[in-house]
Parts: sequence; structure tokens; C-alpha cells
Amino acid sequence: MMSRYVDADGHIMENTNDFIGYLEEPWRSADTVTERRLLPTLDEFHTPRIRKKGTFDAKVGPDQWLQYLDKTGLESTVLYTTAALAYGHVVNPEWAVVYARAWNNYVHETYLKKSPRFKAMALIPMQDPPSAVVELRRAVKELGMVGAYIPSNGLKKHLSAKEFWPIYEEAQKLDCAVGIHGGSYSDLGFNSFTKFPGTRALGMPFPLAIAMTGMIQDGVWDAFPKLRVGFMEGGTGWIAMILDRLEREHEYGELRCQRPVRDYFTSGNFYVGCEGNETALSYVVNLIGPEPCMFASDFPHEIPMEEARHEIDEIEQRKDISEEHKKLILGENAKRFYKI
Repeated sequence: MMSRYVDADGHIMENTNDFIGYLEEPWRSADTVTERRLLPTLDEFHTPRIRKKGTFDAKVGPDQWLQYLDKTGLESTVLYTTAALAYGHVVNPEWAVVYARAWNNYVHETYLKKSPRFKAMALIPMQDPPSAVVELRRAVKELGMVGAYIPSNGLKKHLSAKEFWPIYEEAQKLDCAVGIHGGSYSDLGFNSFTKFPGTRALGMPFPLAIAMTGMIQDGVWDAFPKLRVGFMEGGTGWIAMILDRLEREHEYGELRCQRPVRDYFTSGNFYVGCEGNETALSYVVNLIGPEPCMFASDFPHEIPMEEARHEIDEIEQRKDISEEHKKLILGENAKRFYKI
């Protein structure tokens, strides 16, 4: 039975051979494209590890995704990239534009035309902001995407840099979502770690905290008061930390912003992906309200098909979150954020 629940963050496992067919010439021709060099490596970390069986299954495509939605009873999912989590490390602006256009066309044809239960966040070439504005507009108006994905790490400029403001202006004008998504860990101070778990544990939330801090102190939220931004796949635990630290900076007088710091988390513009087993979730709900928090499956990355209902059940069974707030977290908040 289908619920009113929505997955705010699922992932496409791109089929690279199929994807190449959506590239513009001369890149499309097989003899000019090396499959393994379409994007930079995600980071320099050596990350061999034992995975739970069934996770990161490269065979998951539209049909398997529909099976997952049926098995969980989810009404819909909002899909983000897998391959392009390294997209911020692309240094050639021309290639960034070509890759984004191809990815958006590929997802439109492969997923969005397959079922209305699939929604998607577009890839936009942040390396070339004017082209990013054009591609965002095309993706939303022509391809029916619900917003744009921005990598939390890897770009040469901070996400609050003025050169990116036209992108935020266009997103506000289109009334679409912007999703800042974790997944790249370079230049965060983990270079001396010799094991991967600590890198991932800290590498997901830290760039989100950095991005939110920059958007507050550099005035992005003040300049674009209707902009909606989601901070995905870093959990909710980082929120209390930067809220406390920035409120202290505001008291010192050096952090000059137009509103109290807490308002930037509670005004309806800030959203965050969450998982069922987060100890911090109930604390964050009490701190800034339940409205920013959105259930995110991360399927098929960290959860196999066999455990499809697990994280939904974890939220439903919690005693420290009210039934009313669970409904918001499991669906209503994502619908409001993505306008679906």
C-alpha cells in the first residue's frame, strides 16, 4: 500500500555506456571517450572496505528503483547523482557544461519518462555560472526537474561566493530547490587518516556546516529570502554545533547578519536530510522545529533492497518524536521543499 511518504534523497547508479550516448559530439563517439576518465576521482583517499551485501549495487536501474518504492510504500523519490559526486573537482568549464547537459538528458529519458514517481535534481556546471543559470532553467522548465544538485566540496570557490549568486537568483525565480550534497572529502584535514570510517563520518557533515556558515555570514539568505536549500547526507548533528558557535560570534559583534542566527534555520528556507537512527534528530527537532527535516533513504548506496523498510521503521518506531512530527519528516517536508 502506497503511503504519503517521500524519499528526499535517493541515488541513480549511472550506466556509463548508456550515458555516453547522451554526450554531444565530438565526445559521444566511442573512440574519443575513455569511460573511466569522464570525471576526476572522488578524492585521493584509498577506500577499500567491507560493504554490506547489496549496497552500491551497480545493477540498480529504473525497474529496481520502482521495486524499492513498491516495497517501502513510498509515494516518490528525489534522485541525485552517484557518479557526479566528484563533479566539483572538474576543472574544465567546457566539459562541466557538456557533462551536465548529457546527465540531465540521460536522467530525463531513463527515469523521469519511466514513472512520475521519479523526481530528479539536475546537474549544473558551477564552474561556469552563466551556463549553470541556463542549464538550471532548461532542466526545470523543459525536463521537469525539481531543482539542482550542488556538490558540498570540490569547487574552487566557496558556495557563498558572489559569482554563484546569479544561480541562487535563478533558483529563487524558478521557485525550485537547491540541494547541497555531501560525498567528497578532500582538503578537509583528513589527509593523515589511515582508515576510511573516520573520513566518511566527518567528511559528510563538515562541508555542509561550512556551506551553511558561509551562506549566513556572506549574506546569501538575506539576498535571496525565498531561496530553498537542502543540506543532504550529512545528518542533523552538525546543526546544533554551528548554531551555538555562530550565535556566539553574533554576540561578539563580528558576525553581521540581518536576522538572529536561529532564524536562518527556522524561516522555511533551510532543509536537511535525516536518517532514522540519528540520536541527534529529536534534539534538532526540539531546537529548530521538525519542518526542516526530511527522510532520506540513500538507496542504493548504504541500504540494500532486503532492508528497504528499515530506516522508515526506525522513524516510525521512535518514542522521542511525536506522530505529527514523524509525518512531516517522512513526507510533508520533502513535498514542500521540492514542490512536489
